[in-house]
Amino acid sequence: MKIVFIIGNGFDICLGLKTKYENFYNYYLNKETPEDKPQVKNLKEHLKKDHGEEDGYKYWSDLEIGMGNYTTNFSSVEDLKEAYYDLNDNLKAYIEEVNKKDLPSTIKVNKLIEDLSYPYKYLRTGFRDDVRKFLKKWETSSYETHIISFNYTDTIEKILKTKDGNVKLKDSYFQRSNLLYPMVHIHGTVDSYPLIGVNDKMQIKNEQLRENEEVQECLIKPKLNEMLAHSIDGRAVSLIKNATVICIFGHSLGDSDNMWWELVGERLKSDSIVIYFVYNPQEDARPQELNNIRRKYKNKLLSKTNLTKEEKDIAFEKIYIALNTDMFKIN
Repeated sequence: MKIVFIIGNGFDICLGLKTKYENFYNYYLNKETPEDKPQVKNLKEHLKKDHGEEDGYKYWSDLEIGMGNYTTNFSSVEDLKEAYYDLNDNLKAYIEEVNKKDLPSTIKVNKLIEDLSYPYKYLRTGFRDDVRKFLKKWETSSYETHIISFNYTDTIEKILKTKDGNVKLKDSYFQRSNLLYPMVHIHGTVDSYPLIGVNDKMQIKNEQLRENEEVQECLIKPKLNEMLAHSIDGRAVSLIKNATVICIFGHSLGDSDNMWWELVGERLKSDSIVIYFVYNPQEDARPQELNNIRRKYKNKLLSKTNLTKEEKDIAFEKIYIALNTDMFKIN
């Protein structure tokens, strides 16, 4: 039985790491120099003007979609590469700087292990009971736990003191062994160039450059992974296609990663469930509003899929919303 965690930037933010787009924005804009080439200066001016706009870049996915939109400002592949490579190089330097910093000494390793072992415990009692009934079909099976990380940092590996080895988690509710397998970093790590870009060519808004292979190889993340030939996309696809429980944490569900949400949707057509951990700012929501809040986040996830209306109606009942929980609060 496979449990797959899809973990986004919210994990590092919970630990106090400065990995928000806002943090990188300040770093990047403060590095303006007279040596900046024209296309780099223009991109930075664009980012400055966008900053603070109501519909401006707030998440990494906004920046990625924004880069696809901004391609209309380039007249040549060379101009595009000039700006993109500068952004990419600075992102790599920034992530390396953040990743070098020591993690807090107060981190609770055992809580991280427990949260990975029993993610369902954060659901309300009735929903938790539903999940236990669902899992009873696999009560004689050993558990495999996998993490697909969208982060460039190796925070989890540092905490668990592992890189390529397995980690023994706590036994399942049915007293079956549970192993955490080596992580899959879908967007690269600090040891390589971070992959920042769009989901597909239609998100490249410059129609003249959209079909250019060099442009696609710069900006389309699945194509970048394909070129690197490290089989990371293939492994992640296989994990999601075979997952029994998919846990989503710390994600804005950005459009620049649509292929993954579409895969999750396809998996919901089979014998599987999703636990979606969300933070809703209205912490003191009235009990009467809880279903509205859950419905909003379920529909948000389903809106990213290619499911038909009938398929969405069925999948809706297989998504569990864990709202404002202590999941991965380990500091």
